[in-house]
Amino acid sequence: MKKRNGAAFMLIAAILLTACGRTADTAVTTEEIVVPEMSSKDILVNSLEYLLEEPDGEQAQAKEEERSAEAEKEEETQPKMEAVICYGRDWGSDLTRETIEVSEITPEVLLGALARHNIVPLFDTRALSVEEKEQGGKKILYLDLSEAFGEYVQTMSEEAECIIVASVVNTFLANYDADAVYLTVEGKTLESTNAVYTESLFDCTPAELKNLLMAEESEGQEGQ
Repeated sequence: MKKRNGAAFMLIAAILLTACGRTADTAVTTEEIVVPEMSSKDILVNSLEYLLEEPDGEQAQAKEEERSAEAEKEEETQPKMEAVICYGRDWGSDLTRETIEVSEITPEVLLGALARHNIVPLFDTRALSVEEKEQGGKKILYLDLSEAFGEYVQTMSEEAECIIVASVVNTFLANYDADAVYLTVEGKTLESTNAVYTESLFDCTPAELKNLLMAEESEGQEGQ
């Protein structure tokens, strides 16, 4: 009788353990198949595709447009100055005087404007130095230009050379409020096949400059 009771007890215990194990297995299985609700955007949060989605691109473009607008606004608020550019194309006429707006008046700005009218070479023409001196109650501007200007003048006819030199002289006179300009190239007196510019030059037309150079040449020959 005792053996039967023991066997029955063991059988009940085994049934209970099996049931518990199945319950545990069922619980584990249930947890594994439970999937929380997620949108496609949630799934891509950490992916490259999400980072490159169109909204971010639109934001970057908006920021770039904002920066451009601020830069334009800053440029518009900068004070403007008027510069006078003198240039000519016709030997027998006076130089054209054009007024332009600039943020500041510098030799580079003036030379750049003259280059647009083919008065100086577009590239490599630079002002190496600009110095103002008082001489005999006059304000003389000493303008030293780069070699490119001297080489450019060398290729010109006498008439074209006078147009070029007169344009440069009158442009710098007008903007620096000087009485005369003494031109040099790389620290040396400007020389060409047509003339040697040993004296400072005053406001003049191309024709007047040619007459002045001819008079100086005659004086030089008489002095010899």
